[in-house]
Amino acid sequence: MNMKHNRRGWILAITVILLFLLTACQNTNETSTTELTNDVTTESETENSATSTEATTEAYEPFYVEDLELTKLDGSKTTLYAYEGQTIVLNFWATWCTYCVQEMPLLDEMDKRDDIKVIAISVGEDAETVRKYIEDAGYEFEVFLDEEGTLAGKFGVTGFPTSLFIGTDFEYFYTFPGMLEQSTFDSVLEAIDEIIEGRKSE
Repeated sequence: MNMKHNRRGWILAITVILLFLLTACQNTNETSTTELTNDVTTESETENSATSTEATTEAYEPFYVEDLELTKLDGSKTTLYAYEGQTIVLNFWATWCTYCVQEMPLLDEMDKRDDIKVIAISVGEDAETVRKYIEDAGYEFEVFLDEEGTLAGKFGVTGFPTSLFIGTDFEYFYTFPGMLEQSTFDSVLEAIDEIIEGRKSE
């Protein structure tokens, strides 16, 4: 593995830790980050997240997220696999979460790119509450509902916002706990590109 790739992994890991400590709205009393494996979804303590991130980005077999049924804000159904061919940002959020509200304009803007699909999943709130918030703010991107917290639980989400980055063929790459900013968003996408390019040279 080349040094540049390794250095990028550590930089991203440190960024994740610092921003998580500063920018996560917790819905439990525990601070945790999420690592997906081929068999189960597990939780690791924050102090171990650098090791988890390095393993996730460098020394692992690709893990592909299974298809999921998604409920749109209007009540209609679709699936995760309907968005094949785009890098997916699976974002878990809530209207009461300060940092979720702050990152929404960025998500709305990033969703306008042809190569990015933001799937913003409101957790634990009813359709009317979410609809009013989205309409009042004037956001254009699609919003989905997880009223019972089923999808959030599936991915081990314990704080908001939390964003999963999934590749064009549904390969899982990163879980980012905390508020996304443009610089972080760009760094994650760049790291994903480096992973993909690195495989081509192996």
